[in-house]
Amino acid sequence: MKIGIYCTNNLIYPVPKKVIYANMTIAGTLADELTNLGHNVTFFAPIGTKTKANLETFNMLPFSSPKIYKKYNHPTASYHYENLMLAQAFRYMQENEFDIFHSHARPFSILDYAPIQMKLPVLATIHDPLTDDAYKILHEYNRFSNLHLASLTYSQRKPRPKVKWAGTVYNGTNIDHWQFGGTPDKYLLTVGRIMPNKGTDIAVRVALKSGMKLKIVGSYYPGDEDFFNKTIKPFLGDQIEYLGQQSKKELVKLYSNAYAFLMPLRWEEPFGLVMIEAMASGTPVIATNRGSVPEIVKDGKTGFIAKDNNMRTWIRLLNKIDTIKRSDCRKHVEKHFSTTAMAKNYLKLYEKILKYA
Repeated sequence: MKIGIYCTNNLIYPVPKKVIYANMTIAGTLADELTNLGHNVTFFAPIGTKTKANLETFNMLPFSSPKIYKKYNHPTASYHYENLMLAQAFRYMQENEFDIFHSHARPFSILDYAPIQMKLPVLATIHDPLTDDAYKILHEYNRFSNLHLASLTYSQRKPRPKVKWAGTVYNGTNIDHWQFGGTPDKYLLTVGRIMPNKGTDIAVRVALKSGMKLKIVGSYYPGDEDFFNKTIKPFLGDQIEYLGQQSKKELVKLYSNAYAFLMPLRWEEPFGLVMIEAMASGTPVIATNRGSVPEIVKDGKTGFIAKDNNMRTWIRLLNKIDTIKRSDCRKHVEKHFSTTAMAKNYLKLYEKILKYA
């Protein structure tokens, strides 16, 4: 099958150290896995990208490159720069007769471009939560027969019931990247953007209440600086440690040695890649029953699902962590959330789309 894959040309793949952008990680990993499975894959991405697939850059540097960023420094410039590559990618695929194009980009550019390419089936995976009012119009794109939408989880779909979804494919992680930790240290871990919706402050309170150490990995945007300064920073010290953003190599040890991974949520998480990374390392997850959590964590088998963010609930579940077999966490990801499983499930979806094209 001749497949085109695109996410962004704002940055390269693999995503640089100290940067988290799940969309690009998934798109690049999928391009590699589909190539491993014997398909003719072209990954549209900027100069500097490393991939097993055919790489088409259109001689474009990533927007994050100082040479480009300084030249086109404007609030909307990165969107236009992405669309410049996208337009060239569509023309390239038409000229070279691709079977299907799969996008992991910010969706509305794809939604607006795809209907013009009537002979090319386009699949757009939506990575965002769909609660934002911008997505109220999403079902209007049902009218275009060559445009197909995929969700990351079934829970992600709930705010937009009128949308005709082509399918759901869970994100995958490369099991070989994560070191299994059979005998953990006595610290808790939370990883992700530091913001109220992610509940980093709740993780701090759980650690303080339990008396256990907590390691916090992640960065915060300027808009969340007050949240960090008021709810996280005052508690930093020997017990609560803020590590900032960490590379994948550094995360390997942090995940595999953690006693438990905490995911206290205040929003409907569309997926939560960090949960499968933790479980792949053998670390049980305790997460709030919001969004994708029940589809990812097997309650009582690979961790626990908290019905709320009450401290009594979290401490009770934390005290039961020793009942979880860390090997079961690893097996769960191997079966349901590996990159190979993700690639094979997308292939089934491609075949379904092409059957009715």
